[in-house]
Amino acid sequence: MPRLVIAAASFVLSVLPIAPAAAQAPADTVSAADDTKAPQDAPERLLRFRDSVVSWEHNVSAETLGVGADVQSSNPTYIMGLAARGRFYLVDERKDKLFVLGNIGLYRELTNSDSTTAQGEVSLSDAELALVYAPRLRGSGEGDATLADVRASLTLPTSKSSYESGRYFAPGVGVGITQVTPLLKGRVEPDISSIVRLAVAYQRWFARATVPTNPSLERVRMTMDGRTLPGDQLSGSSLIRDQLTFSTRFTLAFGEVVGWATDFGLQPAWKYDVQDQVQVCGNVLTGCTTVQVGEDDSRYLVRTLFNTEVAFHFMRGFSLEVGYGNVANQIGPNGHRRGIFYSPDAGFYASLSLIPHELFTSPEPERKAQSSAAPHRL
Repeated sequence: MPRLVIAAASFVLSVLPIAPAAAQAPADTVSAADDTKAPQDAPERLLRFRDSVVSWEHNVSAETLGVGADVQSSNPTYIMGLAARGRFYLVDERKDKLFVLGNIGLYRELTNSDSTTAQGEVSLSDAELALVYAPRLRGSGEGDATLADVRASLTLPTSKSSYESGRYFAPGVGVGITQVTPLLKGRVEPDISSIVRLAVAYQRWFARATVPTNPSLERVRMTMDGRTLPGDQLSGSSLIRDQLTFSTRFTLAFGEVVGWATDFGLQPAWKYDVQDQVQVCGNVLTGCTTVQVGEDDSRYLVRTLFNTEVAFHFMRGFSLEVGYGNVANQIGPNGHRRGIFYSPDAGFYASLSLIPHELFTSPEPERKAQSSAAPHRL
C-alpha cells in the first residue's frame, strides 16, 4: 500500500483525487469557474491560495481486507498520514491563469509490512512542485468550457525510498486538455455535469548511480581483481531514468455535494543502461570470466494505474473521499502479467479534507467551480 501513497509519485503532477462541482478542489487541478454569474469582486478571486487542500488520509491494502486472490504469506498494510496540496495564483484572470502547485505528505505505517524497515515507520512522500499556465480555450462560463494547461514540474527525493536509492531530482513537463459539460442542467435535481480530461507528461530522473545505492551501507562485495571491499550497492536492478505518463479522467458531479471520478493511466519507462559484458576475476579457478547480460533482459517497463473515488462535500470547508486504486508494474516479480484493475499492490483509502479558502469566503450558490486532474491520492 505504500506504493499507493508514495510510489505513486511516479505519476506526479500529471496524474494523482476528485474535483466535483463543490466537493474537494485538489491542488493539482485546473478550474473552470462560472465567472459570468460570480461577482467580479467576489472574495474568492482575492484569495490566491484557494483550492489548496490538507487531507488526513487512511490507506489499507486490499490484502488486509481479504479482497483478491490469496497470497503466499500475510502482509497486512495500514498507513495513516497528512497530505498538503498547495496552490498559489500568480495570475488570476478569467481567460488566463498562472499558478504554483506544491504537494507533499507525511505518513506512518501502523502495521509491519514488507515495504518498510520497521513497524510504525514515519516517512515523507516525494515533494512535487510545478508551475502551471492554464488558458481557457472555449466558453465563458456556465460550466461549459474547454481548458488547457501546460506545466513544468520538479520532483525532489524526500521519500526514504527515493533518497536512499541515490536519486537527486526529476524535472518534467506536461500538457493537458479538459472539457467541462453540463449534461442535464435544468432537467433534473440536482444538476449533473461531467468533466473529461486527457494529459501526457514526461519526466527524467537524475541519480548518483545507475543502480540503487546508499553510502551509509557498508556491505562487503567482490571487486574486479578479486579483493573484498565495503560497498553501498543495494541491488542489481537499474533505476528508472525516463518515463512518460498518459492519463485520462472522467468525473461526474451531482450538484454541489457529491462527485465521482475515475482515472486510468499508462506509464512507459526506460531504465539506465548497464554494461553488456562484465569481467569477473578472482573467484573462479580459471582466472577471469565474462558475464553477459541475459538475452531477455530489458531496460523497458510499463506501469498501469486505475483509481475510482467518491467525494462528499458534507459541510463548508470539509469533504470526505473514499476510493480504490491500483498502481502496479504490468509484469509482476513472478513474470506474470498483472491486470489494471487489481494486483497485490491494490488498496482502499479514505480521507477527511480541509479546504481552507471556503472558511474565509461567503457562500455563492450560483458559482459552479468545476475542476479536473489526474489522481493525486495514490
